[in-house]
Amino acid sequence: MYTHKSRMLAAFRGEEVDRLPYVPRLDLWYLANSVSGTLPEQHAGRTQNEIARAEGWSVYFRFADDMLDLEQQKDYLHRGIGVFSTRDTLYDFVLPRDVEVKVQREHGRIRVEYHTPVGMVSSTMFYDQSSQRLGITSPMIVDHMIKSPGDYGPVGYLFERMDVVPNFARFERWMKEEMRDDGVAVAQGFMGASPVHQIQRDLLDPTQFYFHYKDHNAKMMELAGKIEPLFHKALKILCNSPAEVIWWGANFDDMLTYPPYFEKEISPWIRKASQELGAAGKMVLCHTDGENEGLMDLIRDSGMHIAESICPAPMTRITLAEFYRRWSGHLTLCGGIPSTIVLPDTSEADFEAYMDQLFKAVAPGRRMVVGIADQVPPNAVFSRLQRIGERVEREGRLPLVAGAFRAAVPASPEPLKAAPKAAETQDAGNIFAQVRLDVTRGKHLDITFHVQELLDRDIPAEAILDQGLIAAISAVGRRMALGEAFIPEVLLAARAMTAAVAVLEPYLAAGGEAHRGKVLIGTVKGDMHDIGKNLVVTMLRGVGFEVLDLGINVSRKKFCDAVAEFKPDVLGLSALLTTTMVEMGEVIRSLDERNLRSRCKVMVGGAPVSEEYAHRIGADGFAAGAAETVALVKQLVAAGAETRAA
Repeated sequence: MYTHKSRMLAAFRGEEVDRLPYVPRLDLWYLANSVSGTLPEQHAGRTQNEIARAEGWSVYFRFADDMLDLEQQKDYLHRGIGVFSTRDTLYDFVLPRDVEVKVQREHGRIRVEYHTPVGMVSSTMFYDQSSQRLGITSPMIVDHMIKSPGDYGPVGYLFERMDVVPNFARFERWMKEEMRDDGVAVAQGFMGASPVHQIQRDLLDPTQFYFHYKDHNAKMMELAGKIEPLFHKALKILCNSPAEVIWWGANFDDMLTYPPYFEKEISPWIRKASQELGAAGKMVLCHTDGENEGLMDLIRDSGMHIAESICPAPMTRITLAEFYRRWSGHLTLCGGIPSTIVLPDTSEADFEAYMDQLFKAVAPGRRMVVGIADQVPPNAVFSRLQRIGERVEREGRLPLVAGAFRAAVPASPEPLKAAPKAAETQDAGNIFAQVRLDVTRGKHLDITFHVQELLDRDIPAEAILDQGLIAAISAVGRRMALGEAFIPEVLLAARAMTAAVAVLEPYLAAGGEAHRGKVLIGTVKGDMHDIGKNLVVTMLRGVGFEVLDLGINVSRKKFCDAVAEFKPDVLGLSALLTTTMVEMGEVIRSLDERNLRSRCKVMVGGAPVSEEYAHRIGADGFAAGAAETVALVKQLVAAGAETRAA
């Protein structure tokens, strides 16, 4: 007879078991509801593992620590360099003796300074009571270690002299006392799957990483070389550890960890970790929670044993049936139920329809572990979690039968026509060809001279903007929408365009060229993600809009105050987490309460957001990407102007 642990391990190994394992990750949901006093009545006072056991579910391997407790904060003190000492880690990191660590705490901010013999570097994390209520289980980095090229030296000194030593007792205690046979104790390796990925995830601002990867690649590769010995030593410790499954790498996405980058900087290390740990009888689990359409073959062939938190349509472009068809012959899938499915905004009919499809999409069911991707959100309908468990128990007996099921593919807009490779295909005789080429190649230094050359030839600034810069960035945006260009390419192009516009601005102002409209934008309260928002801001400014960026973690009051003062034509709300997307509706309600809603159009965007959700909360529009956002802003500004004229 299977235990939860033995059933999960067998599924991870690719063996056919009696039924699908069901493993909902409760830590985020549990933290938010326990702090708010809103746990289901029958589970009041229980820990998250006790709730899972009472419901008959497998216990998941993560947990909800009290990050407001100073003792527990110590385990996450070095979060800014990707170093943890939590109970799922099998080693301790030892900092160099000649590095002094200073800690400052103020209003939820934790600043950690590392004073090395070659300079001081610091990171700042944020965590407060509102973070707890949102279910955030780890401090968020709001100021990264590497802020300029000069920081590579001290950070390299820190990593080059850092050591890692085994600590199995902590993990074994957790595995035996808390996990028992109710789940698999997954040990944490590195959250970055490779040294370069570690730099991307933890050491640099997400947007700045791509600029540094291009502009300061030699320094970055030198730092990666200094981090690499820690990875080798940690791998040896993990191979000799009592853990059976190792978490290695997290947060893959075909735009952020775009295919050429993934293949060059990430795949080799996943393959290496999988080979070494596999030879030691262990399995490698990677947290593949993003949009993976462009990474499907690379992930399949990477050697990882388990792809955890797979998130299919409607939250991403790949259906669950497609994930299972392409991956299940090579690795085990864990997840498969998008977190939006268990939110109250999803109708009962849509919830049941998704569950009906699930059992057919993953037939015959081998190499499949059912879970909520990325995890159970705080406002999940608890009865739906229970019904998933009941249906898996009743209908998840293996082997499953697919029958006549065909996975529903989300409706798509009319296909975009293939765009030319932007400036590379322009007629060489076109006077704007060079600045277009500068934009598409991200030449932010060269473009300023080329724009000035055109101005010196008495070419109107408006023509340079429209026929040179906007034409080029629009072509790049179309290529991104088609999957032919990735975030780094677009960011570099946008940076070049920003540099060019700075040269043009005095001439545009002198010519009476007005801004095309005013846009206020920000990431909602509780969300620290900003790379998509930053890209949108840059592109909007590039095409002539006046933009006020409120940044990340923006409260309802701050949005409302800014609408009253800045008087934007459009307010853009961004969110990357299902836990924070609900805040968008609260911002709109706050605008209504303060009689500000009629003053501007409201648009929303972010990975978990959909057009249907936008309509439901009363937004005026939704855009899935940067290029679509620019087009939508133009439409909303025009619509607002028509309304005012009427």
